[in-house]
Amino acid sequence: MAAELDRRRVWGQTDDENFNREIARPWKNSSPNPEKFIGQPYTREVVAGDMKRVGEIKKSPDYVYERRSEAVALEYVLMEGIKVHGWFSDGVTSVEKTSEYDDVMNGTDFVVTFHDEDTDKFVHLAIDATTSSDEKVLFRKTDKIFEKLGRGKMTEIKYFEDQDGNRGKAEMPRIVLELSPEKTVALQKLMTDPSNAVEDAREKYEFITSAQKQLLKSINYVLIREGFLGEGRELKNFGEVLGFMAKHGEDLDEKTRGIVSSHADVLEFIASAAPKSLH
Repeated sequence: MAAELDRRRVWGQTDDENFNREIARPWKNSSPNPEKFIGQPYTREVVAGDMKRVGEIKKSPDYVYERRSEAVALEYVLMEGIKVHGWFSDGVTSVEKTSEYDDVMNGTDFVVTFHDEDTDKFVHLAIDATTSSDEKVLFRKTDKIFEKLGRGKMTEIKYFEDQDGNRGKAEMPRIVLELSPEKTVALQKLMTDPSNAVEDAREKYEFITSAQKQLLKSINYVLIREGFLGEGRELKNFGEVLGFMAKHGEDLDEKTRGIVSSHADVLEFIASAAPKSLH
């Protein structure tokens, strides 16, 4: 039985069969198949090599541990909450489960896409969900984000197709959303109970607050590192980021401006979903 549960968790299922049937399986089945990217834009050899690497990593004890029931459930709780229940604003146009490759190799469980109706622009956000409260684990996850930002890069999703039909690698901001196993299980039950309203789940405000803080931290990190903000000075909300970009945006080099703008675009949508006290 234990081996069977481990196998199911690795393949994206939880111990709650009602939750699997109603929530998890539809999301899991929507995960992109890398083989469908053969020929456009990758060769068969590249895809086969990626799948071999994933298979080797999935055999490790650490990977099986990280895919325990609550950890897997949180991915789907977040996807369902953000897409179906509007946790991250009405601007969300899609939530896409990543391929196993991008989950394992690029630390992204799913991608949220926002749509700006005024500019007809699509904005993407990569999300890594975790139920671990271990500071070492959380530091390792966030350190990878800042390591890339320090090299002038954002998180890369390799097997991705955007709303315009572009296929292949895409760079985007990434955040890590954490929730305890106990709270995750409570949300699981809430989502399969038709008598409860999920739209105003208390935990959603924890996610909104965390997302805003992380996006701002990434923006400040890049601006300080590149010398556009002095040490000890930071932008504290979307309004301050907007003001800074209006005043100094043209002074930024193209790479820095692109990274800051990508994070700011996402931050605008997240901020619009937050109560005024969180702005």
